[in-house]
Amino acid sequence: MLNENVKIVVSIDGGGIRGVLPLLLLDHLNNLLMKQQICEDLSKEISLIAGTSTGAIISAGLIVKEEDKYLFSIQDLLNLYKLKGPQLFNLSNPGHEQSEGLKLVLKRKFKNIKLGQLDTHFAFVSYDKISRKPFIFDHTNPLVKTINLSTALSACSAVPGYFPSVRLDNYELIDGIMAAKNPSKIAYDIAHIQYPNTRIILLSFGTGKLKGDMYDDIEEKVTEVDIQLNSLVETDPYLKYYRFQPELNIADPQMDNATPDNINALIKDGENYIRQHSNLFEQLIKDLKK
Repeated sequence: MLNENVKIVVSIDGGGIRGVLPLLLLDHLNNLLMKQQICEDLSKEISLIAGTSTGAIISAGLIVKEEDKYLFSIQDLLNLYKLKGPQLFNLSNPGHEQSEGLKLVLKRKFKNIKLGQLDTHFAFVSYDKISRKPFIFDHTNPLVKTINLSTALSACSAVPGYFPSVRLDNYELIDGIMAAKNPSKIAYDIAHIQYPNTRIILLSFGTGKLKGDMYDDIEEKVTEVDIQLNSLVETDPYLKYYRFQPELNIADPQMDNATPDNINALIKDGENYIRQHSNLFEQLIKDLKK
């Protein structure tokens, strides 16, 4: 059984089609928990979830309900990325509207659900072009409760030059990668206030470690956040932190390379990571039961 006194906080990085990786890792963890009869569904045990760009879409998909029933399982979302990846992440037409595949997820699947209807605490990261500051759709902000979930996710995934920005009042919102590709620190800051003097297990899922020319200022900030969280573990006795970040040894790291071959390559990279880090998952499960 899961320890009822622990708050599970999940953070998912941005990265387009590479969202396959956190979904694969989440699915593996969920299967381990079910096999050991620790819980029936990891999604139901999450206290707070944070996501940027593709991570925001996945985060919302994991917690959204209709009539008290979860709309998606982790496997459903993974299959969606596998089968509909080319439609979800088609960046071949700069300046055009978001692809029909993404609209299908954001509008049809999420329907007219408002942010205020989400039961699980959340933080979806966007970026305001006008103030040049992060804009966080989170459960503590009463001003966002009446916003459609699909609108918020469009704002979180509006890649500049490809998808139009989303206007909300005096804000002009674009892809959250510009603010925090790795939203783990944002998740921690909210959880630290929301759950004082409470054990927190923060699970941070990356979308693949980028190298060489791909390692830019955004990636440097991803690494900096990881370093910050590892430092916080030393000073916050209530915090346990796990970072899952596969190496991209087979897959093309481009976030819009959603060809079947590259999706399969991402899956292979993810499976290799799972095999090589079985001890990390084992330690996590021990911590979840303590």
